[in-house]
Amino acid sequence: MSFPTGPSSTSQPGHKPEQQVDELPYFNRSAGLRLLEKLALFIERPFNWIGTASLNLFYHTDTLAVFLWLVVGLSGLYLTLFYQFDFDAAYRSVAKMESQVIAHIIRAIHRYATDSAIIVTVLHGIRLFFMGRFRGARWLAWVSGIVMSILLLVDGLTGYWLIWDTRAQLITNSFTAFLNKFTPFGPSFFSGILTTRHTSQGWIFITILLLLHILLFGLGALFFWWHIMRLNRPRFLPARYWLIGAGAVLVIVSAAFPLGMLPKADFNQLPPPLSLDPFYLAFVPFGISQYAGWILAVAGILSILLALLPWLSFYKPTPPIRIDEDKCTGCTLCSLDCPYKAIEMQELPAGLRHKFLAHVDPKMCVACGVCLGSCEFDAISLTEISAPAIWQRVEAGLARHPNQPVTVCFTCERHAAQGARPYLTQQPGNHLSLEVIPLPCVAVIPPKLVARTLSGGAAEVRVVGCPPDDCSRREGNLWTDARLSRERLPRLKKAFENAPVYTFWLAPDAFSQALPEPSDSPENNRPGSTYIPQLTWRHFGLAFGVLAILMAVQIGISRAWAPRIYPAAQAKLQLVIPNPSILVYPAERFVEKFASQPARLMLLEDETVLFQHPFPFSGQELEIPLVVDHPVNAGTHTLLLSLVDEAVPPHILPLYQASLDLKPSQVWLLILNTPSRPK
Repeated sequence: MSFPTGPSSTSQPGHKPEQQVDELPYFNRSAGLRLLEKLALFIERPFNWIGTASLNLFYHTDTLAVFLWLVVGLSGLYLTLFYQFDFDAAYRSVAKMESQVIAHIIRAIHRYATDSAIIVTVLHGIRLFFMGRFRGARWLAWVSGIVMSILLLVDGLTGYWLIWDTRAQLITNSFTAFLNKFTPFGPSFFSGILTTRHTSQGWIFITILLLLHILLFGLGALFFWWHIMRLNRPRFLPARYWLIGAGAVLVIVSAAFPLGMLPKADFNQLPPPLSLDPFYLAFVPFGISQYAGWILAVAGILSILLALLPWLSFYKPTPPIRIDEDKCTGCTLCSLDCPYKAIEMQELPAGLRHKFLAHVDPKMCVACGVCLGSCEFDAISLTEISAPAIWQRVEAGLARHPNQPVTVCFTCERHAAQGARPYLTQQPGNHLSLEVIPLPCVAVIPPKLVARTLSGGAAEVRVVGCPPDDCSRREGNLWTDARLSRERLPRLKKAFENAPVYTFWLAPDAFSQALPEPSDSPENNRPGSTYIPQLTWRHFGLAFGVLAILMAVQIGISRAWAPRIYPAAQAKLQLVIPNPSILVYPAERFVEKFASQPARLMLLEDETVLFQHPFPFSGQELEIPLVVDHPVNAGTHTLLLSLVDEAVPPHILPLYQASLDLKPSQVWLLILNTPSRPK
């Protein structure tokens, strides 16, 4: 068994360098992941300065995301009760909500919680990534999280669409442009919108849109179930103080910053510059641009690469744990402590020495090592790591410091990659009698090993793990603290209850705070007393004050981006022919002329061809609508819509003619249901 050692070991004559921390089979993080975590820790550091790491919101992104999505669902259900199903009625119902105090606060809660939820969800994914919690058996949680995030992003888009204001009009234009570029359904979709918005059929589209909005949220909930289905004891909601504090901040901010209303959608005018929520609507301007295809391709490739990341990683997952059946007593502690449902207790036939035998499902095991600390009988090992092997490393470290008080410090891989790294690779200053032993997680240490370390000559034992709710092994720091404080089996022996065993739950870049002598540091307390420190109103006030500031910044960001989609002097021509077969209605003499030659439908603007399309004169192959959507400069224009064949000279059948004087941002819209042919 090889472990990295403190620099003091290298001072011995003839000492052979031991395996470096990066070479250990469980320490499979690349330099890029370490750098990303270092950056994240730098950003998180001010939140620990609030007074306690227990209130660092980055450590609660998982449960805060669930809480926020629950708020989104409940507030959305309330708003749906007052929503009406029609284009104009939908807008009026939302405007009525905005005029009532309770309804407009709940509407703001729905909007701001949606933005916060996607931000927190993305932060949660980033933290899982730099912790390496996406490989091996965790692939299902990672992939389902990616799909769930995409579903909820699209769901947020449909929520903005339901208001049917100018922002919804812009979304409609962008979605139509998207359909026109990548599908054959653009004309049918846009024609359906324009032809039904002033009829009694408008409720159909709004109803479908609302059902899609609800369905996407339901699918997101389904993928959330897959996200947590492999976890033991999944946490759904944060602590009560987070529920109260975050909920209160959300209500106060929503009351202070009402949403207001934009003008109703008007397809006779181009939408002016208006605020677009960058968290959900960032793609809208690009959907209309010429780069939509590239943007869609890049977004699709990135999404696929993210989903495939568990299999694309250069570092293979650590093999699952091994159980020595001859040593297993069937005590069930490993199964109870496993965070990932990887260990099952199989009942043995009657008459054998033990009733159960632990069995590992290799498809579920993530090699976290938490179960090693649960076993008092040395029946579990992880690659080269086992309780006897760890003791050999401790024994060798103690032997390197004869007649000196030695501090043995057990720490986790995150600390070893960050704050503890200098103490593994260079001289640690005044701590010449320090032996730092990195492990996959501090939960790997069985309590009996701590007692044996003290009995073997260590002056003190320090256990340095991650802060509460921030363990990369989910519950490793919690179980370690409970075992050493004698609150969970296996317990530290009672004879060592007041021994110099100190626990530190620090951010991975704060390892040095665990090194001062116990008498010099007010943070060094007996086991169990530092895991969740005493919280005061000062802590809560600072934490939720910062949260309120962050919410205000989020609102500012969501309103600050108002790109100009359409140039100020631009106007637009829109011609919609819902049923092209009506164009063959004119007199029989034209039917005879066009029946023998291929024909095409042509639209001229000031003698410039804007649009032409093959047109079988029977109309049988053109049952789908035809849509012409063309930008023009403001000013006077002459339009001529006609049928033209390929005869020499060509036969021309005028269908519509008009002279227009277009103002900036004006849309000239003609829905041609009955041809009006000049005589």
